[in-house]
Amino acid sequence: MDNKKTYIFLMTIVIAFGIIMYFVFAKPNIKSGKDSATFIVGDNTIWKYNNKKWLNITLSSSIKKLNWQKYKVFSDNKFLGTYQLMYNDKWYAFTDKNKAVNLNGKIFAYKSNYNINLLQFESKEITPDDYVYQVLSNNNISLSSKLTSLSKTDIDFDNDGKLESFYIVSNAFADNFSPEYTFAFVFMVKDKQIYEIYKDISKNEFYNGCKPYFTSFLDINNDNIYEFILSCGKYSIEEEVNMLYQLDNDNFKILISN
Repeated sequence: MDNKKTYIFLMTIVIAFGIIMYFVFAKPNIKSGKDSATFIVGDNTIWKYNNKKWLNITLSSSIKKLNWQKYKVFSDNKFLGTYQLMYNDKWYAFTDKNKAVNLNGKIFAYKSNYNINLLQFESKEITPDDYVYQVLSNNNISLSSKLTSLSKTDIDFDNDGKLESFYIVSNAFADNFSPEYTFAFVFMVKDKQIYEIYKDISKNEFYNGCKPYFTSFLDINNDNIYEFILSCGKYSIEEEVNMLYQLDNDNFKILISN
C-alpha cells in the first residue's frame, strides 16, 4: 500500500510539473504560432498576418472568402463598430440585419483571433520648427520652401510614459505654386533626436510624388510598441500606397506594403 501511495504521489508531481511547463513554455509558443489577422486598408489593400508572416491578398482571388465577414471597422481613426463588409468596387458595411452603414472617409478594418490594441491619435497642423528646418537643410532644400502639408502627431509610441512626435512635411500637389522638386518627409523626434521614416524627392512633373498621412497606430504583436500604417495619397487615378512600419533597433522598417 505504501508503494502504491508513493507511486500515486510521484505521478501527481510529474503531471503537475507537466501542466506547469505547458503553461509556461508550450502554450505561449503555440499561441504565437496561431496568431492570425486580416487587415483592410482603404479600397485597394488587404494584408494577411499569420504565424508572424505577412502576405498581400488580391481581391480577385479572395473576394468570396473576404465578403460578408465581420470586421472591426474604423474610418479616419474613429471606431465605427463591428460590421459585415462587402466589396463591389469599394467596401460597404452592413449590420447583422443587413442594414447599410454609412462609411465616410478612408476605411480601415481588421478581424483577428487575438487582441490588437489601437492607439487613438490626432494630427495637428503646425508652423515650421527647428526639427522641420533641420530635415529640410539635411536634404538641401530651401528653408523658405512653400509647403502643402505640415503636421505633427504627439503620442506615446513606445509606452515609456513620454510623448514622441511624428512629423509629416510635403509640398506635393501644389496648385498655386510650382516647385522645381516635389518632396515628402516623415520622421519621428524622440529625446531631441530625429529618426527618419519616409523620404521622397523627385523632379516636379504634373502632380507626381505623394502626400503622406497616418492611417493607424496599432500593436500587432502585443509587445507594447506600436506599429503604424503610413499611407501615401497619389494624384488622380493612381492608387495610394499603404506601408506598415515597425521600429527595429532604432530604425523604422517596412513590414509590408501594397
